Amino acid sequence: MWKRLFISTLLLMSVPAAAQLSPSVARAIEKAQTLEQDAKLGEAIALLDNLSVSRAYDKAFVDRSLGVFYWQYGNNDQAIVHIQRAVDSEQLQDAQAWQTKRMLADLLLIDGQYASALQYYYPLARAIPKEKADQSEDVWLRIMQAHYQREQWSQVLKAYPDYQDVVTSTASVSALSLKLGAQLQLEQWRGATPTLKALIKREPDNKQWWRQLAGNYVRLQQPKEAISTYLLAQRQGITLEPSEQRTVAQLYANEGVPERAAQWLKRLPASEQDAQTLAQQASLWQQAREWPQAIGAWKQAVKKDSQYHWQLALMQIQQGEYQQALTSLEHADKGASDKDIALAKVQAHYKLKQYEQALKQARLAKQIAPDDAVESWLTFLKKRQQMQKS
Repeated sequence: MWKRLFISTLLLMSVPAAAQLSPSVARAIEKAQTLEQDAKLGEAIALLDNLSVSRAYDKAFVDRSLGVFYWQYGNNDQAIVHIQRAVDSEQLQDAQAWQTKRMLADLLLIDGQYASALQYYYPLARAIPKEKADQSEDVWLRIMQAHYQREQWSQVLKAYPDYQDVVTSTASVSALSLKLGAQLQLEQWRGATPTLKALIKREPDNKQWWRQLAGNYVRLQQPKEAISTYLLAQRQGITLEPSEQRTVAQLYANEGVPERAAQWLKRLPASEQDAQTLAQQASLWQQAREWPQAIGAWKQAVKKDSQYHWQLALMQIQQGEYQQALTSLEHADKGASDKDIALAKVQAHYKLKQYEQALKQARLAKQIAPDDAVESWLTFLKKRQQMQKS
């Protein structure tokens, strides 16, 4: 883009300038341009470098031409030196002077001399010749870029309305990106929302904007809007990362919709289905009262971590799967105390009408830590035993 800008500028200005140049200098300039077009840039530079010039205007124009050629040659330092000379000579007038200063500002920006570039850009932006009006938008964009590179976030935002005033249609993605970056740096979350929406409108397939908009809603504690953004992104064909899927699940859980939360966790790829994720999924199914789904998730979790046998056993007891619960309880030592396991076995054996085994587990629980619950079971089971004998 920069190269096209400089070359087109040089070609456009060389014709009217030729009338003001000394005939010998005009011929040299034309020859240099021919060499450049023939990919003989080094010869073009050598020709102008060795040219004997006395008139001030001739010197200014030669310096200007050398600046363009040096830039094309990849020598930014020399390009800046020669364009600076052309500008400082004050020989170039009106649109020609304006365009040369613009070239200098652009070179300084490319070279990372942002403060120096801004010293030229602001006067350029405020005094644009009519014939250069189409460059207003680009100049203000460069001002925003220079401030952004200097991490002057407030100045970026201050320049944006001036940029917007000269935009012929709609703000470019580049300008909106600079505005967004400054807003995020200043933690202007509310202001960033319309900026992100504008970026999505221009680049609906750009995942970055969708992700940032959703994250912005999370910061603003607007979970419903965040969820909607993720769903809209999916409809647009954006593939959500596992971390984003987890975020959606958490948002649904926080909003009291555990079934949706569990569904999002279930959609995670197999590589993401670790024991903790499966346990979280099982808990969400339980909150949603989806018991078969909960038991299924707990069964997957225990395959990866035995500590979840306890939760599985409790669910199995709740759902009347007493024999399966007893099997799970045999491996539940990592998830509960010996006493709690014994009491759970009491309940499972009782439901299976295995009263002797139930009484045995109740006595074991009493040995571990007697309390009212244990005593209640013992009293109840002893009475049951006496009734059976009588």
